[in-house]
Amino acid sequence: MPRRPRSTDDVGVSVPGAPGVLTKLAKCCTPVPGDVIMGFVTRGGGVSVHRTDCTNAASLQQQAERIIEVLWAPSPSSVFLVAIQVEALDRHRLLSDVTRALADEKVNILSASVTTSGDRVAISRFTFEMGDPKHLGHLLNAVRNVEGVYDVYRVTSAA
Repeated sequence: MPRRPRSTDDVGVSVPGAPGVLTKLAKCCTPVPGDVIMGFVTRGGGVSVHRTDCTNAASLQQQAERIIEVLWAPSPSSVFLVAIQVEALDRHRLLSDVTRALADEKVNILSASVTTSGDRVAISRFTFEMGDPKHLGHLLNAVRNVEGVYDVYRVTSAA
């Protein structure tokens, strides 16, 4: 299996019996420590890490010979992708207030999208980097406290 190049891209996962194997966190389900995970040996010999409840997990498990045990092993330099959805009553400065709440929680926002329905409900999706996923509950509460927000939750699938 290919060795992981020396870099700051520590995904926080180890493969028992195969130290240094190149591992990637799947973008389809964006696993974070605390999620139950499985490894899938890629054609290139690396390991793609998925949540066991990922929409792709069932098809991957049909290739049992490519499933491998993986364990969470985050370090202080590990960074995880998290996606959330925010549902709120649309108003002036809503996007500004939500992004400020996220920035105050020290996350790096990578993408954001907002749509507003005819009944003035704003649906926002944010993807960001987070160093300590244990902090996610606190972050969700901070966003929930923004005026007009009535629901906020982690999105664990690309669908």
